[in-house]
Parts: sequence; C-alpha cells; structure tokens
Amino acid sequence: MAGVLSGTGPAAVLTGMKLAVLRRSMSGPRAASLIAGGACGALMAVGTALLGLVDFPTPEAGVGTVALVLLVWTVGWAVGPTLTGGDPTLRLSYFTLLPQRPRRLALGLLAASFVGVTPLVSLMAFAVLVVLGAGFGLLPALVAVPALLLQLLFVVVLGKVAVQGLGGVVRSRLGWELSALLVGLVCGFLNSGWFGIAFFLRLLGGHWAPTVGTVVRALPSGWAVVAVDAARRSDWALAAACLGGLLAVCVLLFALWTALLTRQSGRGTAGGGRAAVRRGGRLRGVPDTPGGAVLGKELRLWARDPRRARFLRIALWTGLFTGLLPLLGGFTTVLPWTGVVVALYAGALGSSLYGLDAGALWLTLVTPGAERIDVRSRQSAWLLAVGPAAVLLTVAGTLAAPNGWARPWLLAVLPAVLGAGAGLVPLMSLLGPAPFPDRPGGQPLDGFSDESGDQARLMSLAVLLLQLAAALPAAGVVLAGTLLHSAPLRWTGAAVGLGSGALYAWWLGRAARRRLAARGPELLDVLCKGVRRPVGKPGGRDAVDALSRRRTALAGLLVTVGVLSVAPQGGVALGMSLLAPANRSWFLALYLPAGWQVPVAAGFVLLGGGCFVGVYWLIRAKHAAEHAAEHAAERAAERAAEHLAEHATTG
Repeated sequence: MAGVLSGTGPAAVLTGMKLAVLRRSMSGPRAASLIAGGACGALMAVGTALLGLVDFPTPEAGVGTVALVLLVWTVGWAVGPTLTGGDPTLRLSYFTLLPQRPRRLALGLLAASFVGVTPLVSLMAFAVLVVLGAGFGLLPALVAVPALLLQLLFVVVLGKVAVQGLGGVVRSRLGWELSALLVGLVCGFLNSGWFGIAFFLRLLGGHWAPTVGTVVRALPSGWAVVAVDAARRSDWALAAACLGGLLAVCVLLFALWTALLTRQSGRGTAGGGRAAVRRGGRLRGVPDTPGGAVLGKELRLWARDPRRARFLRIALWTGLFTGLLPLLGGFTTVLPWTGVVVALYAGALGSSLYGLDAGALWLTLVTPGAERIDVRSRQSAWLLAVGPAAVLLTVAGTLAAPNGWARPWLLAVLPAVLGAGAGLVPLMSLLGPAPFPDRPGGQPLDGFSDESGDQARLMSLAVLLLQLAAALPAAGVVLAGTLLHSAPLRWTGAAVGLGSGALYAWWLGRAARRRLAARGPELLDVLCKGVRRPVGKPGGRDAVDALSRRRTALAGLLVTVGVLSVAPQGGVALGMSLLAPANRSWFLALYLPAGWQVPVAAGFVLLGGGCFVGVYWLIRAKHAAEHAAEHAAERAAERAAEHLAEHATTG
C-alpha cells in the first residue's frame, strides 16, 4: 500500500479504492439505505435546483431565499456526520501506519470524498446557482459554474472538519452533550418541526426579513449566490471577493482538517488524550449479589461509557426538542408526550446493547447459569436509566400544558412503551448483533459507519416500530372509552398499559435469555469479528447476487414508502386529526373533509403495512432462490460424482 501511494497520486489510489468498495457493497442493508437515501436526496436536490426558476418579486428576494436554502444544505453537511459517522469506506485508522505525509493523505481522502451519493445529490442541489444565474444573463451563469464547484468543495471540507473535530470532542462529557444536543435537535425537528413552520414564515416574511436576508448573505454559505448576484449588477470586485473568500475558507478548513488528522493519527488509540480514571465504589441500593454486580456494572456503563451515555442523551434531547419546538407555533399538544418520545428513542438507540460490549460477552458464557442474571439485570439497568427521566418529563409536560384529555393516554402508553423497550433492547441486540469495536485512531462516532452500523440502524428502526405496536392494545382501550364517552373504560387503559408493559418485559426478556443460552458461542464470534457477508458459493450464485441487487433496490423503495405511510401520513396524521386538525402541514389526510381524514390516515397505515409485507416476501423469495441455487449445485456435484464412479467402474 505504501509503495502504491508513493508511486501513484494518493487521490487516484484512494478514489479507486472507494469506487471498488462501493461497487462491491451494493447489496443487503447498505444498498437499501443508499438507494432510499439517494432517492429522497435527489427529490430534495431537484426541488432546490428548481427554486432558481421561481419568479421572485425582486432579484434580492431570490438571492436571499437561495442563500437561506444553501445555508440549510451546509448545516446538513456539518451536522450529518454526527448521525452517520462520516465516510464509511475509508477510515483514518486504515492508513495510520503508512509512511505518508498528513497533507498528501488528506488530499487523497478529500478527493475520495467526492465519490458517493451525497456529493452527487449536493451537486444537483447547488445547480440552483446556475439556474438562477441563467435567469440573470450569460455572464452570471458563467460565474455560477465556479461558484457551484467552490460551494461543493466548501461543504465537503466542512463535513470533514465537523466529523473529525466532533469525534475528538465527543470523548469528553461536554462533547457527549454537544454531540447529543445536535443530533437531538435534528431528530426533534424531523419529528415535530412542522409545527413551527408558521413561526419561521413570520420570521422570514415580517420585519425581521431584511435582517435575516443580510445574515444569510454574510455567512460563507451564501457567498456563492452573492457572487452570482454581483455579476448580475456587474460588480466584478464583489464577485471576485466572494469567490476568492470562499476559496480561502476552503483552504483554511483543509488546513484545520489536516491538523486534526495529524493529531489523531499520532495519538494511536481510540480513547486518545488523558482518560480520567475513576475508582467506583459499590452503588448504594444495589444488592451484593450476582445480579447486583451486573446491575451496578450496567448503571456505571450507562453513565460513563461514551457511546452509551451519548445514546441516552440523544434520546433525552430528542424528547425535549420534540415537545418544545411546537411551542414556536403556539401548539402545546406534543409537550406532554416528551417522556414517551424519550422512551421510544432510548429503546431504539439501545437496540445494540450487547454489541456495545463486543467480546466481553465471553465472561457471561463461561459462567454457568449466568444468562438469566445477565439479561434481567440489563433490563433493570435500562429501566432505571430511562424510566425516571421519561416519567419526570411526562409529569412536567402535563403540568406545563394541562390537557386533561392526554392523561389517560399517557398513563396507558408510557408503561407499555417502557416495558416493551426493556424487553426488546436485549432481545433485538441478540437477534441482530451489531458490534461497535474500538479501533486504533478511531473515535466514538466510528460505530455508525460500517456494516455493524447498518445492522444497528436496521435494529433501531425495528425496535421503534415494535414499541409503537406494543402500545396499541392500551391505546385501543383508551380510544374505545373516548369514542363511547365512558370515563371508566378510558381510565382502564392505564391498567392495561401497566399489565402489558410488565408482560412485554418478562416475556421478551425470557426470549432473550433463551437466545443467549442457545446461540451464545455464535453471538460471541459475531461480536468479536464483526458483521460479515456470506462468502459466495459456486453454482449459479452470481445470478442470484445480480437478482438480489434488483430486489434490494425495490426493498429500499418499499421501506421508504412504508415508513412514510405508517408513521407520518398514517399514525401521526390520525392523531393530528383527533387532537389538532387545524395544523395540516404536510399530512395529506388533513386536507380532506373531516369525514374522510380518519379513513384516509388508516389507509396510509395499511399501505405502509403492505409495503413491509412486500419487503418480507422479497427477502423470502431471495432466500428461496439461494436455496434453489445451492440445491442445484449439490445435485450437479452428485451427478458429477456418479459419472466419475461409473467411469471408474467401467475402466
């Protein structure tokens, strides 16, 4: 590798490596996520590019609007790495032992960063500069071409600096909170940000509009569109200053990124820096028993382990922002549900519980009869880490927004979700183990960006949907009491939620214990060596792989449509039609007459369920094709053996 990088430019080598990795990884969950994300990103990019064709009242208004949209894309590039962990194919840890200068290595990694779906989608979005410039004239359109390229370079380098800098900061407690706050803000905005759309429209259209327009133009993300506008006005000095300033910012960001790479590669450990050594005594209230030992260990890990603490704080911040953001639009409906959102996200983010411990599972396997103690203690620790915060936020939200109708629903849904989360967290982490091993030169965000990360995201989505499904029986009782105007039946949902939550925790915990006892060695092998794809077999395997790629593309589309149909257009729209029908936002059912809203929302839920059933049948058909190919190969081998035996006998 060192000779190759020395003899050939590192940019060409690393770009070729990334292309090869991407070409050979287009199957399974990785391909499904790339296709689904690419399709959604392409739609947003096309919408952004078409923004340049809008007939604004004045050219200044168009420039301000485009600058604001470019700021949103820039923030996405800066915050996105906190969700994905950066580049999933080329890590710094792969090249730490190579005798390469940091600047040459950084240049190669930067060149490889332009290969992928995300840069292509961003290039499509930034074409709004060319579209806007073409509307101004030929010269502004020509200026828009280098402005587009510099804008893309700016966001790519900014994303690199963000993931590298945040990866170093995230090891500290302040870094945990900062990283979790950013991710929680993004997730909270995606959950309930539409409630505040009216506030942002007033902010951009009222007396604050000139100030906002000036700010978005002054930021580096708006310099490209300012250069195009300056070319329209033949202000070539300003156009050159904007393009030169954007190039200078890119150079400074690249220098900062190179310094961060040098510091991390020289560090050589995943932990880095000086780690605070703590001497923990026995926790008060924890019994001096084998179960108490596991419980104390788990509670300490939820408080001190960087990844676990970050996951827990992401859930807390997501719940807070989900409840607080609607207040910008004057809606208090979501505020009491803050604790439920915390429980949902804590369960989803904890779905890789055993994977976070990696090879430490062998300590449990070599201890006779420890499976039950380990699973039950982990369940108790998760409940102690999540339950009090969820209950406290629910009570605080109910007191801050005293909606009497919400109390029966909360008393029914919250215990059911907590109980289901306590059972699903250990079970799903054993059904689909996703290890997060530490790597030399790595950082806590690395776990999001490899095959284990793909598996973890799949398990997180499954746990989130299963927790919502687990709350349906108790919510159904409350709904029946509401429709029948029966207060006793409505409050009976609280007992149903408490009972079903306890049943979920016990039953799913027992399934997790049996899974651990029956498949412990296999699970330990996966946790130690990571998630691996099966090695291809002869006999028609290539045809099956080619077919599986087409199925994967269709499965990614079905999963995207299914999630959008079941969650926002189905379940959320159904709740909005009952609780806040005036806020229609992007829910299609709420634009219909009142009598059609509930049936259409239920239809979306059925459509999403049909999409998930379609994904199941695609996977089943794929497995059937694989078994058929393997059976055909075995039959061919048997016939060949029989043929050789006949020749040997006749000979």
